[in-house]
Amino acid sequence: MDAVDLIIFALRIALVALLYLFLVMVLRFAARELSTNATSSVRSDRHRLKLVVLEPGTSGLPQGHVLEIDDGVTLGRSAGRADVVVGDPSVSAEHARVQRARQGWVVSDLGSTNGTRVNDAHAGKRTPLLDGDVLVIGAVRLQVLAE
Repeated sequence: MDAVDLIIFALRIALVALLYLFLVMVLRFAARELSTNATSSVRSDRHRLKLVVLEPGTSGLPQGHVLEIDDGVTLGRSAGRADVVVGDPSVSAEHARVQRARQGWVVSDLGSTNGTRVNDAHAGKRTPLLDGDVLVIGAVRLQVLAE
């Protein structure tokens, strides 16, 4: 073997090493992106409250339908004033607001005519919502689902 053969052999080894290094970097980047996407989807689900329609009244919502509620959403009868429309005549135009708090979710009655109830107790300002609670707005009954 002469010097030229040694140089070519060394360059081949360097090329293979660079290819393996590139492959390792691509795999690490892909793994990092996958874990970031999984974490962000879990976070977005945690920031939504799920309400199952138990008794729809005359709202037109099907029984068993799941409403996904974001932080600060207003429930009410009027499409122009409420974020989530519950079209029952016993529901006020702006009936209640659902928000996240440090301890979990809370509901606030917005001065509705027929009131807001949680487990048959009147809901005032910032009444906690827990898994299994029944939220009543007008004649519509919704059950809270916690993840």
